[in-house]
Order: sequence, then C-alpha cells, then structure tokens
Amino acid sequence: MKPLDNFVSIRGVYARSVNLLRDNDDLDILRAYLPTAKTIQTLEQFKSGFTKYPAERAFALTGPYGSGKSAFGLFLSALLGTENSPARHIASDKLKAIDPIISEAFDKAIAGGDGFLRVSVNGTPDSLIRQLLLALADSMVQSGFDESKVATIKAAAVPSTPMDEVIAHLQATQDSWAKMGGSGVLLTIDELGKFLEYESYHPQHREIHLLQLLAEYARQSHDAPLHVVVLLHQAFEYYTHRLGKHLRDEWQKVQGRYNAVAFLEPTEQTLKVVAAAFTQQHALSAYLYSQLNEWTTKLSAIGALPQNLPESQTRDIFQQCYPLHPLSLLILPVLCQKIAQNERTLFSYLGSTEPFGLKTRLGQLAMGSWILPAELYDYFIAQQMGGFSDPLTYRRWLEVVTALERFDAAPDDAAVSVLKTIGLLNLIGGQRGLKASPDLLHLLFGDNLDALLERLKQASIIHFRQYNQEYRVWQGSDFDLDEALESIVTEFDNQPIVTILNALAPIPPMVARRVSIETGSLRSFAVRFAAKTHPQPQNIDELVLVIYLTEDDEKPHASQFKGQEIVAVCGFDQHEQLRETVLNKMALDELPKRYAALHQDPIAYREYLVWLSHAETETATQFMNLLAEPNGLDWFFNGEKYVVTSRRDLQGRLSTWLEAHCYPLAPLLRNELIMWEQPSSSASTGRNRLIHAMLTAPDQDNLGISKTPAEMSLYLSLLKASRLHRHKDGILGLYPPR
Repeated sequence: MKPLDNFVSIRGVYARSVNLLRDNDDLDILRAYLPTAKTIQTLEQFKSGFTKYPAERAFALTGPYGSGKSAFGLFLSALLGTENSPARHIASDKLKAIDPIISEAFDKAIAGGDGFLRVSVNGTPDSLIRQLLLALADSMVQSGFDESKVATIKAAAVPSTPMDEVIAHLQATQDSWAKMGGSGVLLTIDELGKFLEYESYHPQHREIHLLQLLAEYARQSHDAPLHVVVLLHQAFEYYTHRLGKHLRDEWQKVQGRYNAVAFLEPTEQTLKVVAAAFTQQHALSAYLYSQLNEWTTKLSAIGALPQNLPESQTRDIFQQCYPLHPLSLLILPVLCQKIAQNERTLFSYLGSTEPFGLKTRLGQLAMGSWILPAELYDYFIAQQMGGFSDPLTYRRWLEVVTALERFDAAPDDAAVSVLKTIGLLNLIGGQRGLKASPDLLHLLFGDNLDALLERLKQASIIHFRQYNQEYRVWQGSDFDLDEALESIVTEFDNQPIVTILNALAPIPPMVARRVSIETGSLRSFAVRFAAKTHPQPQNIDELVLVIYLTEDDEKPHASQFKGQEIVAVCGFDQHEQLRETVLNKMALDELPKRYAALHQDPIAYREYLVWLSHAETETATQFMNLLAEPNGLDWFFNGEKYVVTSRRDLQGRLSTWLEAHCYPLAPLLRNELIMWEQPSSSASTGRNRLIHAMLTAPDQDNLGISKTPAEMSLYLSLLKASRLHRHKDGILGLYPPR
C-alpha cells in the first residue's frame, strides 16, 4: 500500500520559519500569508502613525515561537514598499480583500513616492548599535543612496558609537529619504530577545537605552517619520533575571515606551493557517469522512471545539488536515504556545523529517491511519527536555516524564498512549473542553479505556480530580486538598455574602466617562452590594451604584428602590454562583494558615497554588462580567426601571444621570491639579500658596503671583476663568459669582 505522502503534502512555505532578511519580498511567502484578526488589529494600531506630526510609532509584538510575528513583519514591510513592486501588490490585494479601509490608509501612506525605507535587523548575540547601523547601511544601498553616505553609516557601525550619534545618523537618513520622495522609515527588529539577552550579560554597555531613544525619536514629527517595530518572545522583564533591581527598573521603563501588542492568535485562526499548509491530492473515503463527522459531533458536545468557529467549518478544517486526528489538531496550537522553542514550533513540526515529525510520518503511514495526540508528545517533548521558559510548564512536564519512567510497560502499550495523552491535556491547562475528561479520552481509546485507566490508577500513575472532572498525572501527595478546602468553605458558609463583598470591595469605582471627559472632573460611582437582609444604608456621602443580590424566589419590585439612585438587580442564580466562587477563594486564602502540613508537602502546595490562581481568575472574571455585561441585570434609577442593552448604553445613562440629577449646576473647572482625590505634593503646595495670596493680595493682578508656579495654574482656572477675581466699581477683588 502506498504511504500517505503520495496523497498528502505540506506546502513548503509553511514548513520553515521566516527570516526578515532572507525572505524580504519573497513572493511565495506573501502569497501564502493569511492575514488574521490579530494582523488587522495590529495594522489598525500601526496606521495611526501615518502623519507627519507627533504620534505613537513604536510597537513591541510579543508572542511565542511560531506565532507568526516574523511573517507579519514581512507582510508589513511589503505593504510599505515601493508602490509598483510585485510584493506590494500582493500584500495590498490581500489586505484590501479583508479590510478595505485599512488598505486605503496604507495606500495613501506611500502614494506618489518610493514608499518606506525598510530596515530589517535580525536578532543576534551582539551589539544592537552595530547590527542596527549595518542593517541601515544595507537598506540604503538597496534604495540607491549616495555611496559616501553609506560609508559614513558603515564606519559608525561599532559598539562604541554614542547612542545620540546613532539617532543623528537615523535622522540624516530620514532627511535624505524624504528628499528622494520617500514616505517614511520602517525599522523592524526581529528576535529582539537575543539583543536583550546579550545586553543582560553586558549591562555596562547600557544599549537598552537605545531602544528608549528610538521609541522617543519615532514619536517626533518628520516628513518621513520613523516607525519602530520590535518582535520578541517574552516581555522585557524575562531577560532581566540576572540584573540588579536598579537595572530591572530601568528596563521596565524602556518597555513602557513601546505600545505592547500580544501577538497570540486564537485557536481558530491558527487552525485556518494550519489547514492552508496541507494539500490533499484525493478526497477522503466515505469511512474516514464518517469517522471525522462522528468525532466532530462528539467534540462539539463536550465543548472542545473553538468557540468562534462554526462546527461545519471546523469539520472542513479537520478534513483538510488529515491524517492529524481532530483532537491532535486542537491540542497542537495551544501546546505550541506553551512549549514551542526555536526548533520546535508548530510549522517546524509540519515540515519536519525528524523522528515523529509530520513529513516523516506521512512517509510511514498508510491511508486510513491517524496521528494521535501521543505522537505530539514524542515530537515536542521526548526529544527536547529542557529550556522551557515557563517553570510551571516545565515542572508539569517533568511529572509526566517521571510517571512514564515509573510505569513498567512497553513503549507501544496502549496505556502508555493514554498516559501521554493525559499528560498533554494536563500541560495545556484544561482549555475549555480540552481536558483529560472521561468523555474526551473515550473518543480516542473507546471501550478499552476503563481497563487502561484502571491499570494506571493501580500503579498510582494517575488520579481523577472530582474538582474539575479530569484525570491528572499522580503527583504523590498525601495531603487531601479537597477535604481541607471543603471544611473551611462550610465554616464560611454562614457569613453574610453582602458583608463579605462590601469588605472586599472587589469592583473598582465605575467611572462615568463622557461626563468626566466633558467636565474635566472625575465622576465615578462606588460599587456596593446589598440584599433583602442587608439593605444599602441611606444618606451616605458618595455616589453609589448598588448591586442588589436577590434571594431564592425573591422578586424585587421598583418601589423598594425608590430613593436609591442606581440599583442593578442580580438574579439568584448569578448571586449563588458569585457566592460559591467568593467563598471558595476565601477558603483557599485561609487554607495555608490552618494547615501546616500543606507547607511541608511541596507537591500539594504547588497544586494549591494552581487552585488559588484559578480561583482568583474566576473571581475576578465574575466580578468584571457583572458590569461588563449589564444587559444581564435589571436596572433601576431612583426606583424607575430602565432597560440597559450594553456597556456603552450604561455609560451613557450614568453620565446623563449625573448631569441631570447630581451636578446640574456644577461649574466647569478645567484643572488637572485639583481633580484628583489625593492631590500631588505640588498641587497641595500650590493650593496653600493660592489661599495665602487670596487672603493677602486680592487687590493685585493675578493675586500677585508671578511666572508659572502651580498656584498660577490654579488661579487662572478657578478664580480668573470663573470671574470670581474681577474688578467691581473699579476695585479689584474677590466677589461672589454673578
């Protein structure tokens, strides 16, 4: 029987990583590029810098290996290239088909000129100054600059060149490019982490400040403005572990100069790109298609399919990606986000001829075979055990490896495949339905599953977590976390939830944005909780938005909220869920205080921390969603019921209420110094001096204040603009408002 590679192939452009210098204007890569939602979002941010005036033009794209950052950099470079170049036409047509408005903005940015001078720097353990200036010189040669100017840049390409001179060279290049008809300069630094790691070993060079200078300079106005895009796998602070506190703080400040873009595609987008990499020579047989259809239906039933991808479209992707089992395909993007490294990315797997690489397996398997999740383990983990950037991910994987070593079975034993699959699902962290639940495992192992699981449990290799209904690799802990947690939750259950929530104050004040912006005064509502047994106190000296928690079978009516400004009524189901989540979080906070044994059991304590993190996230999400989705609540304004359809609608109603009922006659005082609840030391000093001037010099112009101290700003906005300080009957003084 012919192997699968006679029927299935992987397109070459998807089988290797993109290199900005090597692949510059590579038409095949551009044709294969699929602009995703993240691409469009990033381009939307980028185009805001298409002006000659000051604007934010420095961006830091952060994402794991294989997430498409370099491919995006190539696409962006092509969009800003010479107007009539083939690469520019391909990129522009792709963008126009998805978002004509953004495409038009890019067209206008290069219209009638030579586009952008595109400078691409590939990361390497070397001086950033040297590599940047060398890349600049190469771009100048390709764009037809005078040889003498190129020679000047090359001569300066040494680490000792002062950073202000580097900026001066950039400015001189910009000036020349503008005169040559260019529209701007695009500086892309790929693999920035390599420069940062080099800098962390050589902090005395202080080249990190060049990144700060670049970001600040990019903001300035110019006929051919500089745009800076840096691509890296981790945030700046990841590379600072060997630095002192002072330098760590400095690096943090530098990172703050860049607009951070988390370049992480949702699963559904990644699946579409993966599907585009496959070429199927023949349609699947009726039997294989029937299997796919059955698996897709079952995966949908247990909530394992991507949320934003219709089931029919997901089925088509599964079909296009044969012989990857649907579950293998669903695991693959999340797994690569967790553990992908330089030579172990999603797309390196697709094109790999190494053992267990997809191309290798296509040459070994026959039509009708499937690549199951256990094979992903063999490719991504068994051949590379070190170097994970996330310590928790690394520890979890070590647990799986240790369990496999402890389990005395042949490598081709089905129980080993079950263990590898459970380990993979544990590793990706239980993404929605993608967890090692009995239903999901049954999809792979069928009627043999119970016997295989029993073997693993008898060997103390796995255990079942009732907490979230999934199998986990056994960690050998003697501490019963479930029992300890349940006892504390039972103890807390008698405490009134309203009292707890008002003490915790889990929701920050709700700012009425429109009225705050229009008046220059911060207007916000403190969020408080109330219930039938714990009503909201009257006559409190603050603006309050009350979330009323209904009891079972309680049906609140409008009259009971008369006299209360704004009340959002939360149904009992939501109230009960909120209560359970909060009590669980409180019990987890209390757990290490009650049980010394927890601190003595590192495995149990690590699991406890995972539970706590989950509880914190769940609690924060629930509180955030209370007001983020206001259409799920019943709203009463002074006892009158209103339908609130969206967060935007709520914002409008809050601002309107403030204008009409709370501050109808409030003056507009446009001074930032006095609008803070806790004024700065400068504002406090200015306030005291202004009061002194009001008492001692009311008959003098500007109250005798000279130059521009803080009190002058306060005087101009509070007293002069309001005409409280004016002439009356020829006498200058302080008078009541007219």
